[in-house]
Amino acid sequence: MLPDKNDPAKDSFDLFSSPFYLIAHAEFKYHEDLDKAILKFDLDRATYRILTVLMQKSPINIKELAHLSLLKRSTVSRALTRMGREGWVETFLNADDNRITDVYLTPGGKALSAEVMKLASRQLQRAVAGLEAADLDELTRILKRLIGNLSKLSIE
Repeated sequence: MLPDKNDPAKDSFDLFSSPFYLIAHAEFKYHEDLDKAILKFDLDRATYRILTVLMQKSPINIKELAHLSLLKRSTVSRALTRMGREGWVETFLNADDNRITDVYLTPGGKALSAEVMKLASRQLQRAVAGLEAADLDELTRILKRLIGNLSKLSIE
């Protein structure tokens, strides 16, 4: 049963204890400092997100890259143009379907990503200070369940 304090339709709703408010607040605080730190690499948040996905999955097509980086396809395309000029990525038409463009992280992009991930690691360490591994595992499990629930049917 959902507690009334978490239900926006109830008089006793408490925004500042609402799980989704707290998730948004944590995400904002996490990226507030990280955004400033990655500027020394001349990166913005969109490029950072793309790099993190490419570190996990390269090659990847642009549609999937946009989905996994939580960005609009047009934003990803603009960022990839710049990243290509910088020598961080290369794009090629997919060998099986030339309507699909695959993105590869170059050695230069991998080196940049490794440096940027050192900053991200420091930020993560700050964020989870005092949490036990089991707490972090439980948080991850709960967030995955929330995402799964929200990925089903829309409210309308």
